[in-house]
Parts: sequence; C-alpha cells; structure tokens
Amino acid sequence: CIREALKRLGIDFKDAIASIQGAGNVAQYTCEKFVQYGGKVVAISCWDPKDKKAYTYSCEKGIDPKDLLAPGTLDKFGTIDPEKAKSFGWKQEDGGAWLKKNVNVLIPAALGQAVTQDNVNDINFDTVKIYAEAANTPTTLEADEVLKEKGVYMIPDFICNAGGVTVSYFEEVQNNMNYYWPKDEVLEKLDRIMTNAFNAVADLAVEKKCYSRDAAYLIAIQRVAKA
Repeated sequence: CIREALKRLGIDFKDAIASIQGAGNVAQYTCEKFVQYGGKVVAISCWDPKDKKAYTYSCEKGIDPKDLLAPGTLDKFGTIDPEKAKSFGWKQEDGGAWLKKNVNVLIPAALGQAVTQDNVNDINFDTVKIYAEAANTPTTLEADEVLKEKGVYMIPDFICNAGGVTVSYFEEVQNNMNYYWPKDEVLEKLDRIMTNAFNAVADLAVEKKCYSRDAAYLIAIQRVAKA
C-alpha cells in the first residue's frame, strides 16, 4: 500500500523516509520491506517492560533491518535491547519521538489510539506526506480530523494491515485443496490483491473527492450490501 501511495504522490521509493511506532512482528517486517524497496527507516519505537516506558531508537543513516532482526536485538515481546541498539549506533530517545521525525512516511504499527488530539500536532506536517495505519485503530477520531485537514495521505488500517487476514484466507484455500503454494506464489497473490484493494480505494477517493478513509468505508458498505 505504501508503495502504491508513493507512486500516486510522485515520490520515488529511494526518497521515502519512514518512522515506525512499534517493534513487534508488523513493525519488524514493515521495516524490512520498506528498506528492500529502497526506502530508509530512521526511527522505530518499542515498550521497555523493565523501565516501564517506551523508547524510540533512531539513526539518521537508517536502521538496518538485519541489525533489527539479528539474534539478541529483540526479545519475544518486541523490546529492543538498549546495548545492542547502542552498538549499532542507534540513539535512544523518548517514546514519543518517533512521531516528531522529519520523515515523509509515518507508520503507527503498535497500539490502538496511539495518535490522539494531544500528540497529533507533534507531527511535522511540512514533511509527512503518508500516514499508514499498520496497527489496528491507531488514530483517534480527533487526530484523524487533523490529519484530514492537513491533507496527509491516509492509508486506513483495514486496508493497510489486511495482508495478514488475506494470507490466512490463502491458508484455508490451500488446506481445502490439500495443495500448497510456494512462498513466492503466496507473496505474488498477496501483492496483487493488496494493490487492487488499495487502488480501488484511491480511485474512489479521487472520483468522489473525499478522504481515503471515507472512500474505504464506502467500498466496504457497497460490497456488504451487494453480498
């Protein structure tokens, strides 16, 4: 979805810079894919249960996914080891710093209700062009209104993070057939479905001159009504 949004905004992926909230499964592989496509991730946050607070780890040169996914960097809960982070040259900052970065892509990929009316204006609206909801309901209604007013390109959660449930559907299909696809085929099918879903929403938003979240709701309602 982010790839397609960048295309629509005329931004080359090599010029894409992201900041991610979270360091769990979704955030880890979002970081990996983002860099594989040629972009740069400059910040990623996590919860530290020992200190009972969140931290943001940042690196202006870019966080290498190989370092993030290396043995010992993360525990099973997605907490980054501060000593490992230091050895990679990452800077430890307060938990909310991820939201304030001078990036063009913001990716909340951890908690619901993470971006609220109290912190939404921490976003640098001069640089942020895309807001991709990789988490479920990471944005409150009040914060969403601000993003809408500022003209940020919204990729709503039930489009942005639908890859997981789509692959679960693939799993059911394969089990029913007792025939299993290679990984590359799964990824190709997933890419096609997600791209089509994103473009349907994006095209309707242009046609109706409406916010992309509203366009996504319109499509969802229409499909349920036709079912």
